[in-house]
Amino acid sequence: MRLSDIKGERTLEVIADIIDPIANIAEDEEASALFKREKLPEGMTAKKFLLQRARKSAPALLKGHKEDIISILAAIEGTTPDEYAGALNLVKLIKDTVDLLTDEAFGALFISAQSGTSSGSALENTEARSE
Repeated sequence: MRLSDIKGERTLEVIADIIDPIANIAEDEEASALFKREKLPEGMTAKKFLLQRARKSAPALLKGHKEDIISILAAIEGTTPDEYAGALNLVKLIKDTVDLLTDEAFGALFISAQSGTSSGSALENTEARSE
């Protein structure tokens, strides 16, 4: 299942459940490097570049953020982390990960968490108008 497939009130619940695990991964520079958009270096194939980045970042992501990954995938699937982990195998992990990484909604959420940018607080925006 993809984040963009979730509808209705469940959308709010899932976003609330995945904010912390996404933030944990985004704060880890080595693990989150896999998700950063980078320009393909001149003279390197896309495949080689992807493999180079995966080789560097995937172990940090998979070993250092097991609980975060399981929490994200379980929330999107609509199950508990324990139930998800109990059903996890290589095929399921690959399918669910590919679904997630190719989901524009998840990408936008992760990129915004990773960038740490904001448009300011509502209080600041209100104060600026009242002056």
